[in-house]
Amino acid sequence: MGFDWPFSPLWLGLGTLVFILALVFHARSLFQATLPRLAWKLVFLRALAGLVFLLLIVRPFLETDEPDPSEFRMLALADLSGSMDVRDERLGPKRIDQVRPFLDRSDSASWLSRQKERYGKVENLGFTQDTARFGPNSWTRPEIGEKTALGDALDNALKDSDPESPLGAVVVFTDGRNNMGQSVLDAARNYRARGVPVNVVGVGQVKSMGDLSVRFSDRKPKAVAKEELLLVGEVENQFDQPIESTVRLSLGKKVLEEIPLKLRAGEKRKLSFSPLKPKVAGPQRYRIQLKPPSGDSDPSNDADSLLVLVKPPDRFLTLYLSNQVRPLYPFVKRVLADEERFEFRSLIRLSEKVFHAFGEDIKPSYPQEPAFWMDYDAIILDMETLSDLNATMVSSLKDFVQKKGGGLLLFGDAQKGRSFLGGLAPVKEVERVLAKENLSLKAFEEPLFRPEDDVDEMKPFLPSRLPGFFVKEQNPAARGVVVSRANGRSVLSIQAYGAGKVGYWGVPHDWRRSMSDEDGAKEFRKFWQALVQWLGTGGEDRLKIEESENAYLRGTQAPLQVEALGSDFEPSVDAMVKAKVSGPDGFERTVQLYPEGSVAGRYAGSFKPTQPGAYEVSYELRFPDGETLQRESYLRVSESGEEAVDVSYAERELKMLASLTGGKFLPVSRMNVDWEPEFAELMPSIRKRHNLSEAWLFFLVLFLAAGIEWVMRRQAGLR
Repeated sequence: MGFDWPFSPLWLGLGTLVFILALVFHARSLFQATLPRLAWKLVFLRALAGLVFLLLIVRPFLETDEPDPSEFRMLALADLSGSMDVRDERLGPKRIDQVRPFLDRSDSASWLSRQKERYGKVENLGFTQDTARFGPNSWTRPEIGEKTALGDALDNALKDSDPESPLGAVVVFTDGRNNMGQSVLDAARNYRARGVPVNVVGVGQVKSMGDLSVRFSDRKPKAVAKEELLLVGEVENQFDQPIESTVRLSLGKKVLEEIPLKLRAGEKRKLSFSPLKPKVAGPQRYRIQLKPPSGDSDPSNDADSLLVLVKPPDRFLTLYLSNQVRPLYPFVKRVLADEERFEFRSLIRLSEKVFHAFGEDIKPSYPQEPAFWMDYDAIILDMETLSDLNATMVSSLKDFVQKKGGGLLLFGDAQKGRSFLGGLAPVKEVERVLAKENLSLKAFEEPLFRPEDDVDEMKPFLPSRLPGFFVKEQNPAARGVVVSRANGRSVLSIQAYGAGKVGYWGVPHDWRRSMSDEDGAKEFRKFWQALVQWLGTGGEDRLKIEESENAYLRGTQAPLQVEALGSDFEPSVDAMVKAKVSGPDGFERTVQLYPEGSVAGRYAGSFKPTQPGAYEVSYELRFPDGETLQRESYLRVSESGEEAVDVSYAERELKMLASLTGGKFLPVSRMNVDWEPEFAELMPSIRKRHNLSEAWLFFLVLFLAAGIEWVMRRQAGLR
């Protein structure tokens, strides 16, 4: 500390003595003119003001030695390896996101910006396997999952140091992983020898690491519609301590069951879920998922999915619905009601308010609940009935076919069916036929019959002198499976619609065949049982998804592939296919799939997953006729490379690095923008003078002392 007094100290001493004498003389006058208590206060205020005034005259100052920013370099290193892309808490921020507020160049209030204002030269680098200048795109580099070479990064920074601008301090933001290159301790020794401190900001949390995994242990369970389905899972705890969690079984968005469990360290346990009863045949995707504990190292095995192909039921529940009694009904009823494989029910309107109802739980009135159809596997419908049903029931009938995968056989007025059902009805126009003699028909084997049914030996016919219908125009996707031998026109036209099947039968008086002879009766039974069974089994799976039980690697292309059949069951080559992918951290992508030339009907694409875990893929196929198909799938993505093997926080090693080099260690949770790192002891410095007389505090004290004295004197009546 010094004084910037331009004259001889004798003059300063003389002035001080004069001030003291004047103060003593003034004090004697005050004690004579007022009370002693007030006089002491006034003397103190006058002495304080005089002292401050004296300090302002002599101009005291302080001199400090500070690092010369023009003669040294400060380095900020940021870890951009794959381990910085993980979260220490399941819903917490990533490690790299915890660093970002302090190294954000665009923020003038960030730690990096403040250090640049103070020291001028602050170089910012990022490192993984190599070291590069830190830029705006560096924040996404941890997603690539590269290895960490912390020791090499520190050593290279020291070697590249310019003698004319030496390193004054190094600040490293890292989790301490170092899985390639030289060891951190070797680099620390070099820094210690040069006297350069390494300050460490530790990013991460100290916690036990392990893995909790779940999977379906039985990949091919026996599944039959309306029968019990048993799903079995397996959970394994690879932590070193007991873990509590919850396992959830779901079908689509619906949660079927949740099982809480507690596993010992290293325990593997089988889980048997409650029996399920699939209502319909066809593919169904079940998903098993656990609640991962803190420290779970592999999110890719926290969930598993299983595509179960549900077979048709052993009994087909069939409904016959008409608004009048038809001669065909009793014959169809006898064929289906007497057969074990079929459960037959019927509802026929006899008059305006009178109905014939056959079968359990059938009410003698038209149904009013949209869910009514969903209990059946196949429905034989007189299209004259459509005008008696309300719009809601007609709409739900379409859903029964399209969404549930039910079968519908239509007969009667084709124009009315087209008007109410639209494209669901396979025929657009029919021609009424009234022949004088029986017209011979031919049935094709596919898709209704099996080779052992000897379809070529069958002799179906359109009865003479009774009305029948030839299909004049049908949907592009429809095809005839029973046709006239004479002109090739079909009387039974079928098509796939959504997940189900639809047929139009143009021989309402087919009952004549069962009365012709014994062979005709057998053919009639075989034909109707085969037709109803085909309708009840649901459509062939028109959307096949290529799936893999193995996990894909993060950062690499994950393939998406589907095989599509058109409504005519032929490979589709003109569909528009897209896949909506959603995954961890709000990941969302829409991928357009394109035909793969090597296989007809196959569409392929890919996407690059950025995080490990379970990804949901929703496929949507849109055909030129407006029909759409949708299906969901899941795939698993795991970490790749050595960086994913161990993502634990190496706090002990980081503390040792800072201690050996003489730097500071600070967890990122305690980091703030005002934190100052440790600098080298021997480094270029600059002496700065700080004039204390320029501080606003002196002027404030002088003003207050003089002002308060003036107020007190006036209150006491003194001049």
